[in-house]
Amino acid sequence: MKLAFFVTGFGYGDSIRVHAIIRELLKEHPKTDIMIFGYGHSYEYFKDAFKTVKFFGYRFPDKLFGFKLFRFLIKNIFLPFYWSISQSKAYSELKKFNPDIIINDFEILGCLMAKRLGKKCISIFGFDPEKFKEYPNKSLILNIQVKFINYLYSLSNKIIIASYYTKTEGKFNHVKPIVRLLPEELTSEHYLMRKHKIKKKPLIVMLGGSNYGVYLAKEIFRLRKELDENFIFFGSDISIPGEHYKIKENYLEYLKISKGVISLAGNLTMSECMVYKKPMLVFPIRNHVEQLLNVYTLRNYLEVGDSNDIAGSLRIFLSKIDEIKKSLERVNLQGTGAVDVVEIIEESLKEKD
Repeated sequence: MKLAFFVTGFGYGDSIRVHAIIRELLKEHPKTDIMIFGYGHSYEYFKDAFKTVKFFGYRFPDKLFGFKLFRFLIKNIFLPFYWSISQSKAYSELKKFNPDIIINDFEILGCLMAKRLGKKCISIFGFDPEKFKEYPNKSLILNIQVKFINYLYSLSNKIIIASYYTKTEGKFNHVKPIVRLLPEELTSEHYLMRKHKIKKKPLIVMLGGSNYGVYLAKEIFRLRKELDENFIFFGSDISIPGEHYKIKENYLEYLKISKGVISLAGNLTMSECMVYKKPMLVFPIRNHVEQLLNVYTLRNYLEVGDSNDIAGSLRIFLSKIDEIKKSLERVNLQGTGAVDVVEIIEESLKEKD
């Protein structure tokens, strides 16, 4: 089996999600030949592990907590030119590799290459069009994003939505949360506390790979003594004082022993928190349709922060953390979405065009 993956380079979540799927694939099909197409974080993440081809991708103007369409368009003004170069390079590499299926994690270039080469395309993302229909706070900028995502979906033979539901079938396939390791695959909390020399359960601040959350992290660092909490920071390339890791393979060990997580509203982080039953304080990026929909979907199991009052949001979260924990204990979510994805890939290989 030969599989080509196109992975967005904005943040680490998509790369980690794809890596979890690849690991599950290689367990079932160890001779699978993998080629990755990426840029930014995805290229750096995969380049030493798999055959990896670099291409140009869109960039986000990381500023505080807001996504602004005009600023995004200005930042990517030369993207059509770079994309023409990328298409030529990707086409050449794909033709030589000759994959059975192209799998795309929110990169339209993968869909376009699949059409050009006459290959099946599977798209993976966290956005659910049906769920968006019931979302109450629609706006012009959200609707524009949805049109783009729906166009990407229209170019795909199958769509896999990493969600919080059981597996469904058809063109749209909902799968359970995709996580790297299940809680029971890790050793006990007591052992992990000793291993990492942690005496007090920490609050994890997960920034992902973007810089949207840097302001959040700096504000939390400023408040740390006042709140008397043990904060550990993960993600972002910008240096943050204190205990800060850009990315760590054993991050889930820290998650297992944490008392809660403070983050943006990315699909991977929220999925991991749900499976590990960890209370969340989330600050969704304004006008980012996937993040806003993630928060809406899980609104009964988290606290939504106010980016204009981070200190107040933290205090409210800490006062509610036990209550949120109780609501999470009633949820039975299995983080076996990667197994579901492998089954869908296998089914796609068997299906006739």
